[in-house]
Amino acid sequence: MLTEKYDFRITDQMTIPLRPHWIANDSYREKCKMLVLNRSKGEIHKVDFSKLT
Repeated sequence: MLTEKYDFRITDQMTIPLRPHWIANDSYREKCKMLVLNRSKGEIHKVDFSKLT
């Protein structure tokens, strides 16, 4: 897992690439998942968990 490439301090709005460059092979991309989080009122909530597109 390549978590060391990101600074995970949560801000009110974050941009995450839809096609991350380190997942170059489509067969690897199909196995990946994307977790979408929302921070409101100091709390973090899961919004979505789905396949990468």
